Amino acid sequence: MELTFLGRGAGFNPAEGSTSAYFIDKNEMFLLDCGESVFGILKGRRTLDNVSALNVLITHTHSDHVGSLGSLLLYYKVIKKITPNIIVGDNMDYLPSIKKLLEIYGLTEDMYNFKNISDFDGRFSMFEKVRYIKTGHCDELETCGILFETDKGLVFYSGDMNDPAPLLEIIKSGRKIDKLFIDSDSNHKPSLHHISIHLLNDIIPDELRSKIWCMHINKNFSLEEASAYGFRIVNI
Repeated sequence: MELTFLGRGAGFNPAEGSTSAYFIDKNEMFLLDCGESVFGILKGRRTLDNVSALNVLITHTHSDHVGSLGSLLLYYKVIKKITPNIIVGDNMDYLPSIKKLLEIYGLTEDMYNFKNISDFDGRFSMFEKVRYIKTGHCDELETCGILFETDKGLVFYSGDMNDPAPLLEIIKSGRKIDKLFIDSDSNHKPSLHHISIHLLNDIIPDELRSKIWCMHINKNFSLEEASAYGFRIVNI
């Protein structure tokens, strides 16, 4: 599975754009998060012009992950005349917050669909199944990562995560891994909200280092240190 990134910046690093990625399968777009800069980039690139459906997955409700969600959904419904889908899972404890957010944005329930994540099982060529995985990020919000099962192995998109436990569980499962996209910083002290590349250096086996892709980077992120550890950095 190849993801096209629209941004790779942390919440306070707008120069790199809001971290978000997408892929297109069977002419349907799957968008992972929709922060402040995302709608403008999609519109500017005319990425939405030729897709038959829009499916959005949301990891949590910080504004750098949902800040332009209202504009995107409204544009797709009003201009494209197609109702967009928000993919939801049973373990998304923040789903009521998404509903409230859309209400505040002025979107009525006929302007979007909630689609259960299991409805997408076995229907697409790039993945066989997708699920939300609970993660920890901060005390104020519930968060999830996104796990795809593909014929090349597991693809994990962390969203925001301060505890490596879900990542370690994936690694210890013994299942084939394709790519692990992890929100990363360069702090040497334990991070309150994200995973440090120095912690990743301590816990990632050598044979998996090339499968780690750093994203959601802050202004002081060290590309050199991440590369020296054998990790990759997403391109935008």
